Amino acid sequence: MGKSRSTLLAASICLYALSAFAPLNAGGKQEASPSWVLHKQTAQAEKVELKPAERPCANWAWVAVISDMAAGRGVHIDQPYLVDRLYGGSRCTDMAGDFDGLAKQISHDYVLPDGQKFALDAKFIPGAPTQVDWLVASIRRNRPLMLVWANRAYLLTGLTFDEYIAESGSKIFVIRELQLFDPLGEKDKREVVFSRDRDNPDEINGVLNLSVYTK
Repeated sequence: MGKSRSTLLAASICLYALSAFAPLNAGGKQEASPSWVLHKQTAQAEKVELKPAERPCANWAWVAVISDMAAGRGVHIDQPYLVDRLYGGSRCTDMAGDFDGLAKQISHDYVLPDGQKFALDAKFIPGAPTQVDWLVASIRRNRPLMLVWANRAYLLTGLTFDEYIAESGSKIFVIRELQLFDPLGEKDKREVVFSRDRDNPDEINGVLNLSVYTK
């Protein structure tokens, strides 16, 4: 995949107690002021059990990621259950569908046969992520996110980023890599890396966050 033509994966500028976020131009070499101090940072989810898609299809991959996200937030949803509800039966499709529409479809109350009662609230944010703090916070809380890349659903389980700190206290965060779990990957080949230096952020369709409210 080609290099970014316009923006880096993510950058944010924090000034004192207020935060504002803006992309950095990746068209040329990005240079930080000599007064800025660079800290290389990582965030990685731990103790998260990840299950691949039960069938090698795009819609099952989307459902598998949702199921893994829900498990990390305390509830268990079988993949076939979600496929039946979303696609009207155990279908296998080449495309998951409209990502925002799917997020809205699963956002409601659930009462499962095993006695679980909970509500899901899914929000799909289109495009490459432009804010770093909430991604880092979610990963460090062991709550992976969905990243849709080239119309394919992945689980975002970690990231590496550069933190530039100025003497004034201002900060710039720049994502370098996104660590992903591919639910359609072959065994031992499910770990995938999206690299800012190698891959194209324009191919990222968006990020989905999932909130779970138990009852």
